[in-house]
Amino acid sequence: MSHTDGKATHVTEFAKEGERPTTTPPTPVAYGPMFGDPPADTLWMRLSYHADTARDETEVSAATSTDGAHWVHTGVWTLPTSSRLRIGLVAQNTAGALARFDYVHTYRR
Repeated sequence: MSHTDGKATHVTEFAKEGERPTTTPPTPVAYGPMFGDPPADTLWMRLSYHADTARDETEVSAATSTDGAHWVHTGVWTLPTSSRLRIGLVAQNTAGALARFDYVHTYRR
């Protein structure tokens, strides 16, 4: 959720955290978000990755769906292959807000 001109905007977010190459002053972790469609009472989220061995990179893409059939793609992060991928789910809103994560599954195709 972000605030623009005093109005709350509800969005999904696909973000990455990782080491910064070189910054002044030194910053150990960088955070970069991409914003997607608004959330819904029921929301499907999908992450997929592709290892590009020729470039020694991993591409991670995100998408959301409100019906499990039609997907809105948020964006793609390109990370060094040497980075160990980890996922996390977070729901943020105002005090007392409730989110339930019903099903989380990882697999290889």
